[in-house]
Amino acid sequence: MGYTEWPNRLSCALARFIDQNEMNEILDGCDRLPEMNEKDKAQWVTQAIAKLDRHVPEQQDRIEIMTECSCRCWTDIIDELKAEYKRTGDIDELINIMHGRVFINRPQRQDNIVYITKVPRFPEEHARAVTREEKKYYYCHCDYARAANGNLSSTYCLCGAGWCKTIWEQILGRPIQVDVLESVLLGGEVCKFAVYL
Repeated sequence: MGYTEWPNRLSCALARFIDQNEMNEILDGCDRLPEMNEKDKAQWVTQAIAKLDRHVPEQQDRIEIMTECSCRCWTDIIDELKAEYKRTGDIDELINIMHGRVFINRPQRQDNIVYITKVPRFPEEHARAVTREEKKYYYCHCDYARAANGNLSSTYCLCGAGWCKTIWEQILGRPIQVDVLESVLLGGEVCKFAVYL
């Protein structure tokens, strides 16, 4: 996620929950993000999310904020997926269509929960990686957080959950809940999400 919209989305989302002074504290230095190297971006994000956690104590509020920051991938095929789901009303058929297009790993469904496991961002490098740090680095999809050194709040990975949430909500046309089950930034082997339909 190396795009410049992320700080703007974070700012807009924060404005719904905290005052301008608190926002300024959290966002301090974000104007320099485009010029920062990966390590400095990760350090900035780590500090910003720690401040967010202090100023926004309610978990549900943090979920809403971070969900709004997520990537907006696959917008070009959302209408097609939405039309297909409207035509069939079949979640399993929708998953079949999404597999290989939206999700590289086939989502696994158990009743009303769909489990999404991401693949490594850099699969070849990840396969050759030896250390846990290297594996984490090559797995993570986020340009801002990939180089984080273990101090990153779990709040940050709600952004990844927001990516799943946005896709499913646009297709289904209703709110859903997504939980982070595992994250490489938080010590896991993979990034895995539970989508509650």
